[in-house]
Amino acid sequence: MATFQELARDYAKRIREALASDGFTSRSRISPQDLRHSRTLQEAKSIKREIDDLIYTQSKNPLSEDDKRKIIEQIDQELGLPRKIQKGYNIVESASNDDLSDLADEIENVLGGKK
Repeated sequence: MATFQELARDYAKRIREALASDGFTSRSRISPQDLRHSRTLQEAKSIKREIDDLIYTQSKNPLSEDDKRKIIEQIDQELGLPRKIQKGYNIVESASNDDLSDLADEIENVLGGKK
């Protein structure tokens, strides 16, 4: 199995590609309707399923919730999601852009299993 950092880098790349495909940028006005049928949301859901299905190479056991959170946190770092504080279970707050924050929140909710 790849390292958590390698996985996070690959997942973040896929999310960035989906964001670009949808035309979402840090200056975009993103409504819930824009996100609802976006490639970005579909990719985030796909990544969430993949993370949930990861297993440890040696034991063949599913990854612990703690290790899943570590991967998600590394995805956050790879994406450079704007945030001032993190509270609860991976909820991102924007330092400056409400629309990007909403998108980040949505991605976090999907990756954190809340959607």
